[in-house]
Order: sequence, then C-alpha cells, then structure tokens
Amino acid sequence: MKTMMLGLKEGEHVKVHCTKRTFNMEKDFEISVTVEDTDQLLSGAWLNISIIQVFATALSELCFHDDCHPNSIGFMCPEMISATMLKSDADQILLYMTRSMSALSSKTFILCPYYEKSHWMLLVLCLSKREVYIFDSQQKKRNLMIKEPLNNAFRSYKRLGGQSKGTKLTWIPAQCAQQPGSLDCGYYVMRFMYDIIMNHGNSQDLTKDFSRTLPYSAEEINEVKDFWADYFMNNVEFLA
Repeated sequence: MKTMMLGLKEGEHVKVHCTKRTFNMEKDFEISVTVEDTDQLLSGAWLNISIIQVFATALSELCFHDDCHPNSIGFMCPEMISATMLKSDADQILLYMTRSMSALSSKTFILCPYYEKSHWMLLVLCLSKREVYIFDSQQKKRNLMIKEPLNNAFRSYKRLGGQSKGTKLTWIPAQCAQQPGSLDCGYYVMRFMYDIIMNHGNSQDLTKDFSRTLPYSAEEINEVKDFWADYFMNNVEFLA
C-alpha cells in the first residue's frame, strides 16, 4: 500500500467509493484519502476521519455481502455526526440522525464512530432497548456534545412511528480495552467495531460481552490495520 501511494504528491488524494446505503446518505459519495492519511495508519499516528470512514465502509460491505457475518449492524457516518458538524449545522445533522434511525430500525445495533476534542469514541445505539453504549478507550467523565442531539433525534424517530412514550435514551459506559498511548483512540474504535461485528453482532447485552480493560495487543491492532489495507487496495480509485 505504501508503494502504491508513493506516486502521490503531498496533498494529493485518491478516492474510495461509498454507496448511500452504507451511511444512510441521500446519494453515493467519495471518501478522499491522502498519502498522509495512509502514512498515519502505517506509523501508528493519530487517525484522520477518512481512515475511520473507509474502515466502517469495509465492515458495512462485509455485513451486506457475506452471509457468515450478521446483517444486524448499521452505521452512522463519523463525519456527519462529528462535533464539528454538530456545531456548524445542527438542524441538518438532527435530520440525518433521525433518518438513519428510521432506515436502520430493524438493526440490532447502530455503530456511531464519534470524534470530539481530538478523541475518537464508539457509540453503539440499540434502538429496541433505547440504550447507547459508550466505548471509550480513555474512560473519564465527558459532557458529550452529541448527547442532546442524539436524544432529540431518537424522540423524533419515535414520534414519526406514532409513539410518544419511551422516547428517552439511556447512556451506558461500556467496560472496554483502555489505550496505553495518547494517539491510539482511532485504532481502538476500529477494533471495537471489528469485534462487535465478528463476535457480538447478535449480542443481547454488550456490557456483559465486553469486560476487558487491558490494552489491545499489537497483533489485534495490526489485524484491523490489515483489514483496512486489504479493502483499500481492492477499492481505491486513482484520480485522472
């Protein structure tokens, strides 16, 4: 992959096609990936949003096309629900989250990679239980900007279905692997998503299925890096 990207100059990018189905968008779009993005992934540096988008796209395609993996998982776009977007266009993001819940109402879990204040977390929304599990690899008390908008989107989703009761989400910190370094959060979010899909797609209680707090091993992190790279190599489109 590094050799393939060597032909790009600084600031140039390639693209990975993403169907509207993946993140419940209104139309297909392209994810731009720069040589700096791939260098960050290979070197263990802090991960840009495009790396997380491609990884979620790869997992979504796996769920959709491979009968061996549960088709009970949906995704929200990490760029659309980021703190930056919530600040700049809150009303539009509220509509996006409500639309995503409606489109994914049959799914067991909706995976929401979330970025705020230079830190990646994974929010796992379970509509049937009205719960949000917070997978935070640097667990501490956080006043998440997304909490109120996601609660409001859930209320809108329930009301669209004709329900006025049970419209409050419960937010639950999940016990999960804790990162040893300051730059590892993106890799841990990828690993959380990978583990849920590979091992816990039909879980009845993620808080019971996830119990470790020890850091992921280098082999576990390399496994998700390899998964990302394999998908990227097979789906990258170079710009003319």
